[in-house]
Amino acid sequence: MHTILWDEESVFPEKIQSFKKFLKKYLIANECAELLEHNPFHYDPEQDEFLNSDIQEYYHLWSIA
Repeated sequence: MHTILWDEESVFPEKIQSFKKFLKKYLIANECAELLEHNPFHYDPEQDEFLNSDIQEYYHLWSIA
């Protein structure tokens, strides 16, 4: 059974909290913060991926950097 961590309802692992902070700062610095307005951070810890494909793309790049 998959466990999904829902934004604002779950406590994310430290790695995911760090990614959220990074992404928010990055998008604000690049004047793109509106990209997160309607994209919640729903995370599947068993698959180590976000359900939102846009956030998942950023997460993939962040995790390999």
